[in-house]
Amino acid sequence: MNFRLLLPLALSSILYANPKHNKPEFAFDYRFSKELKQTADSEERLEKWFKDAKFGVFIHFGVYSMLEGGYQGEGSKFAYSEWVQHSAKITNEEYGKIAAKFNPSEFDATEWAKSFKKAGAKYVVITSKHHDGFALFDSNADDFNIVDHTPFKRDFVKELCDACHAEGLKFGVYYSHAQDWHEPDAPYLNKRTELEELNPNLPEGFVQDMDRYLDDKSLPQVEELVTNYPLDLIWFDTPKDMTLERAKRFSDLVRKHLPDCLINSRVIHRGRGIIEQEMVSLYDYVSIGDKEVPTQKLPVYIESPDSVSSSYGYKTKGDCYYHSSQEMIQRFIKTVAAGGNSLINNGPMGNGLLDPQALEIYNIIGAWLEGHGEAIYNTRRNPFPTSPSFCEYTVSKDGKALYVHILEWPTTNTVTLPELDTNNINDLELLASDHKIEISQDTAKLTIQLPDEAPNENCSVIKINLKTSISE
Repeated sequence: MNFRLLLPLALSSILYANPKHNKPEFAFDYRFSKELKQTADSEERLEKWFKDAKFGVFIHFGVYSMLEGGYQGEGSKFAYSEWVQHSAKITNEEYGKIAAKFNPSEFDATEWAKSFKKAGAKYVVITSKHHDGFALFDSNADDFNIVDHTPFKRDFVKELCDACHAEGLKFGVYYSHAQDWHEPDAPYLNKRTELEELNPNLPEGFVQDMDRYLDDKSLPQVEELVTNYPLDLIWFDTPKDMTLERAKRFSDLVRKHLPDCLINSRVIHRGRGIIEQEMVSLYDYVSIGDKEVPTQKLPVYIESPDSVSSSYGYKTKGDCYYHSSQEMIQRFIKTVAAGGNSLINNGPMGNGLLDPQALEIYNIIGAWLEGHGEAIYNTRRNPFPTSPSFCEYTVSKDGKALYVHILEWPTTNTVTLPELDTNNINDLELLASDHKIEISQDTAKLTIQLPDEAPNENCSVIKINLKTSISE
């Protein structure tokens, strides 16, 4: 029998929680021209593994992990604990003394990698150097690193890189290439007083020279990373004062040594900055804003740097909260449906152990993926212009299966789906469930009858098997 499905006219605004994202300066239409195109070589790199991976683990770990967001009663009001040196105004001399006590002796790289694999992640990215300038790897370019400056004396990045690759996970590093509080020549995001607060003993008349910092530390350390470690990805951040010429030096350096290594957009663009076509050749995909969920399909491939908590580094001092597992899973689904990957962060404790609350959330994500992973991995974004307010869509790479992620279980136990040639439907099933689902139709629409209760409290998924492929 022939019957038709109705296509909803608009995407519900209730899907996205943060009201500030509705401001004009943060609107996706403002940042992304519809004419944007990724380069052919970037598309080739992305297709090798990144577009199929969907789920990466982000790790913020360093000296700041010991301080947990506060120091001598200061700094705890700042949302991100990894910014504690800045927010507590800890001088570089004092921070160096704190760093000299950093000893994550309970770190076990294999245990970390196995935990991330169990959670269903396909790649891992760790902060090799954050804004405090401290490196988690053995660096000849600067001795403010975990091997030369701490009692730990081990190359943290190398151990985790080897462990992740042994578990079949891709591995990448975050590197703060422009901002570095340990280096007076590096630019600061806000005002010059920050430079003087963290470096009170600077000589009178000191003049910052960013290119001196890039030449003496930042570029040499990036070269160490891309020559000493088999990286699959490098994640740059806070590109303060990064001109096209400066950013190109970083991009060219990575391409020279690791042609297949992916580069994110923050090598030149801010997380919520306007994406410019002339810069696209410098990177492979766009890192949108911190903890930002895409509200629409975008013309280039994206990644959302999300986090299980309100901080990226481990935080116990001051305000901090964890998201529910349901919220994290649904944010993840929305990102994939829009056409991107979700890079979900955790902040390990200063002793080298994973945060138990973060691990609990990861385990629930992993359990959900065990039954619903086919609706995430190796899929492509929503093939329709929009989706109804109660669900999101993904489609298999071959276009033969449409996945309907039910974010809100209907009180009527029925759902009506967007326009689809129902002659193209083979059958329907509810993933990870023994429940049978039934369909009914009239001349205008197709309705799916669902069980009284959702099979999965985080998100249930209907799989529609198709006779012929669908695509955008």
